[in-house]
Amino acid sequence: MISGNEKITMVTDHHVDCGIGYYSLELAKAMRKRYKTKLIKPYRSSHNDAWLHEEYSWIKQARYKSLRNFRPYILPFFLRSAMMGEQTSLLHAHWFLSGLAATYLYNKPTVITMHDVSLLHVSDSSDRYLNYYRWGINRFRELRIPLLVVSEQARQDTIEYAHYPEDLVFAVHNGINFDHFFPTEQDKEKNKFTLVYSGGLSKRKNLDLLLKAYQLLQDKYDFLQLKIAGNQPENTPYPALAQSLKLRDVTFSGFVPDAAMNTFYNSGDLMVYTSEYEGFGMAPLEGMACGLPVISTRGGALSEVSGGGADLVDYDTEDLAANIEKVIMDSQYRKSLIKRGQKWVQQYSWDNAAHKTSEIYQMVLQHKCQKYV
Repeated sequence: MISGNEKITMVTDHHVDCGIGYYSLELAKAMRKRYKTKLIKPYRSSHNDAWLHEEYSWIKQARYKSLRNFRPYILPFFLRSAMMGEQTSLLHAHWFLSGLAATYLYNKPTVITMHDVSLLHVSDSSDRYLNYYRWGINRFRELRIPLLVVSEQARQDTIEYAHYPEDLVFAVHNGINFDHFFPTEQDKEKNKFTLVYSGGLSKRKNLDLLLKAYQLLQDKYDFLQLKIAGNQPENTPYPALAQSLKLRDVTFSGFVPDAAMNTFYNSGDLMVYTSEYEGFGMAPLEGMACGLPVISTRGGALSEVSGGGADLVDYDTEDLAANIEKVIMDSQYRKSLIKRGQKWVQQYSWDNAAHKTSEIYQMVLQHKCQKYV
């Protein structure tokens, strides 16, 4: 059995300015309330999360060289180097590159958070990278390493698409940091109703649907504006699509630092999320926590994770536009949707995630899974 005196070593292959890195940091914080926990993460002095290594003594640097397109293939060896010499009872790797690092080094009880396996069924990645990803999952399966995923939908997808044994896949929802995402008394822009979107700008995020629905509404409601947060919009087709649709008052904000996301959400009056597939979907919950009404599609785990707090819509431009219009025009409905979202999102705490994760740790340490345990 795991106790408060045993050591947990977490290792992540992401910086904290992305979803996986954010998960790593927040879960480690929550776990430290229970166990002696250390987090090993990539480090560069020039990166905007370098301050974390000075702020928290329990975060260890994994220095690395990127070498551009070779990064995924060499990063596990840099992580392995940072892990060497660590005395630990259990390794918890976050995503598959960290998982590979763990299997390259330790004959230790190990769990891996894969989040989801969407790369196997909704991916735009190259064949070489996908083959590498599949090889990693096959390695984990051979070693009978338990996988954590972030929703029941992601669990079913992992069993189906990764052919992973059902008894080795566990669903643990992510959490929300309510000290970071909360409503503020921020002044809204006068005479404007602001739609906001936050998240990636890949094809899977399906922003075509949002932009086309906005086109249907902009002439009818000339007080609308749309703010889109997402990294490197200039490398996506969406700005050109907005121009071709002759959209007005649409702003592509680019990358918004984590510290500024609460302000970004609170600048809006409604959040719209149109993704085709999510293994979890943090952004709609963050919007709810900030006191926004949320409209979301149903792709992947979105119904499971956000359905009780959001207005769910079909993948249809007119349906989405009609639901946006209802929120704009019906103030009572808008208030009820805000209230519903704020109540729903309270279940997604990092303490809850840590509690459920620790139950899986106990199972692993009772020697019920891995070949080498």
